[in-house]
Order: sequence, then C-alpha cells, then structure tokens
Amino acid sequence: MQVHVNSDDTQADIDWLLEEYPAESNGSPVTIVLGPNEAKSLKEQVHSLTKGTKHTNKYSYVTIVEAKLPIPYGTHHSKMMVLRSEGGIRVVVHTANLMAGDWLVKTQGMWISPLCKLGPGDSNFKKSLLEYLGAYRLPALNALSALLAKYDMSAITVELVASVPGRHTNLALYGHTRLRDLLAKHVPGEVVRPGWRVVSQCSSIGSLGKSPDTWLTGEFAESLSTVKGGVQKPMVQLVFPTVECIRNSLEGYCGGSSVPYSIKTHQKQPWLHSHMCQWESGMWGRSRIVPHIKSYCRVAPNKESVAWFLLTSSNLSKAAWGQYEKERSQLMIRSYELGVLFIGPDPLPVWDRVKEPNGTGIIIPYDVPPKPYTKTDKPWLWDVSYSNVDRVGNKWPLSNY
Repeated sequence: MQVHVNSDDTQADIDWLLEEYPAESNGSPVTIVLGPNEAKSLKEQVHSLTKGTKHTNKYSYVTIVEAKLPIPYGTHHSKMMVLRSEGGIRVVVHTANLMAGDWLVKTQGMWISPLCKLGPGDSNFKKSLLEYLGAYRLPALNALSALLAKYDMSAITVELVASVPGRHTNLALYGHTRLRDLLAKHVPGEVVRPGWRVVSQCSSIGSLGKSPDTWLTGEFAESLSTVKGGVQKPMVQLVFPTVECIRNSLEGYCGGSSVPYSIKTHQKQPWLHSHMCQWESGMWGRSRIVPHIKSYCRVAPNKESVAWFLLTSSNLSKAAWGQYEKERSQLMIRSYELGVLFIGPDPLPVWDRVKEPNGTGIIIPYDVPPKPYTKTDKPWLWDVSYSNVDRVGNKWPLSNY
C-alpha cells in the first residue's frame, strides 16, 4: 500500500509515478490525495487513458481522493508519502510534486522516517500526524490513521508542523503559531540571542501587506523568533532566486515556471527587497539548480549550528502559515501544508561539506550567511517578459509555453 498526499498547484504525472515503483510492487493499492482541481484533472486523465483501451487494469488499484478546501484561495499543498511494505511503514515528508521534472532537475528536500514496525510506541510526531490526517475528514485517510496507530513510531524525534484550512482557536495546532509553541518549549533563550538570524527560503511568495510589520516582521517573525520565556526578534532574511539566477540555471527560464511569484503581488510590497537574499548553493553544488525546496531556520552567527531547522511545503504566504484574527485569539489558514521540524534542547550542528565531506548534521541547502540582493538585483517574476537569452538560448516566455 502506498499513500501520496500531494500538491494541487501542478499536474501530477500518474504514469511516471507508477513506473517508479519496483516491479514487485505492481498491483499494490495506491491512494493519491489531491486538491479539488487536480483531483478532477487526474480523474479525467485516467478516464481518457483507460476508455476503450487495454490499460484499464493498469489504474484499477489507484484511488484518487479529493481534499476539501473550505476557504477561498486555498490550496492543497502538502507533500507526504506513507509507504508500507512487509517490513513496516515509512513516512516521507518532501517538497516535490508528483512529476518527473520535480525529482530530476530541481533542488528539493526530503525527510524519510526510520522503519516503523507493528507494535506499541508513541511519539509527538505520531500524535500530530494522526491529528493532521483526521482533520481531512476523509474515509480513506481515517482508515490510514487507524492503520498507523498500530505502528511503533517512538524512534521518530522530529516534530510535525502542519497547516489545515480553517479558523483555529487552539493556536498550538497549526500554522506559524504551531511553530511558535514548539520553539517556546525547546529553544533556550540564554543560548540563542538576537544575533542568531532567522532565514526563510521558498519558491513562491504571497501578498504580505503594505509594510513589513503587517505580517512578515510582525506576527510571522514573532513566531519564528520565539524562545523559552519570550521573543527575541533578530534579522529576518528571505532567500529567493533572482532573474539572473533563473536565467543561468541548468533549465534556463523554463525552470522559473516552478517559482511562481507575480509582478502584481511584487509591486504591492517593494519593501520586501531589503529582506531578500540570493539563492547561492556553492556548498552543495546546486547554485544553478532551481530551488523548489522550502526551508526555515535560525542560524548562529558562526554558521556552525542552528537553533532549529524546518523542512516544509509552506511557501512564504499568509495562506500557508495563517494570520491572526479577532485580536490574536484565532488563526485563519487557507491551505494544507506539512513540514518536519528538527529541534533539540541544544543547538544542532550544521554539516559543512567542505570541512567534513563525510560528516553529518543539518543540511542548509544554501550558503550561509546568505548574500543580500544588491540594488540592481531583481527577484524572479514568472509573469514578466525577459529578452536576454538564457543559457539554452531562450527568451521568456517561451513561444510554446
């Protein structure tokens, strides 16, 4: 049995997905959870592929489930797999959509759980995962929850940080206030000082307001700056590819189709430029591989440790993270999101690939400290025309795009 919870911001490629399974898995049940638009599109795709053809049996073991989106302009953006074999279950939280290009030519992130076997054994992660799946109110996922409850997840030490559409009065459950609650419990204020910068890194940016304190340096930064005993607001930086970064990427401008930031939104928030930093990943040799990964962390001044690191599907938007309502008594979230938080009682070491090629630690996907935009740097905007040819000889938009 395989269950995929995936984004609805792009078309899933069901043939590619099924081909990626080992031959011995052919015929095993596959459930795919999508947002309304993509669920409908994928069902139509399967119908057109099987109508009057010999491929009917190919998709007979695939179930497509539609996640409900109760608040306008929300998306089903979570990216997770539950993979079951004879040996047990693994949970995978990642940042890639179910299509070949996302896995082959993008910078992505993936966390894979230890193998969980049948038997008693709980963890904070297991509790949060079952709460998240229950929030869908879908029979297919209720059955999955009942199955997962039987597995020992005591070896999983990361925390789950999810977003679920709705208006939530329990601020410890979802969105940026979920992260805030966890940081308040785990991050020692006597160790992590304001000099530890908060860095956000994403592949899309939403409408953040007329000024920084409307949301970014207001409620959002407060949550990400929380430590035991209060809030220590540090420098807030945003890593996002420039036009030149996309133009010179391995895919050229085509890679920018996965980085949807619009000119209409950007023109409303010119103040954001002062927070923006370039995507450079010399440490990992990925400066020219378009980032679709989303990550957030608080980095020590010496770059050798982080107070915490979050790998997530959440881009930088109110829809993904939520925004306060009713004098901060509730959080309104539009979208489904999912991430895993690496955190402990002490700062976590950062893996320096140059100093320790075979080392371990938190992998920060970009170079730290990130390099701020210059006055002439411009963020990639996917709905703008670019006449300078890219590294493969194209202008943007492509004539056949």
